[in-house]
Amino acid sequence: MEIMDLYGKKIKIIDLQLAILQADDFRHYQLKGSDKAEYNRQQQAYWEDTYIKLLLLEQQQDNHETEKHD
Repeated sequence: MEIMDLYGKKIKIIDLQLAILQADDFRHYQLKGSDKAEYNRQQQAYWEDTYIKLLLLEQQQDNHETEKHD
């Protein structure tokens, strides 16, 4: 499984559930200090995008599994 990150880089997913948990955690991290606001914004956008793509991948995988059993 792969996703394309916000910058066009392919990311290979080995453990989808773990990747979802990690992306969910990372999208909430922020560095303290007003001088870090732009960095925090960029990181939050990156991890939010990654998290959504992982959830979509999970949904596609679940749909595929459901079709196999029908």
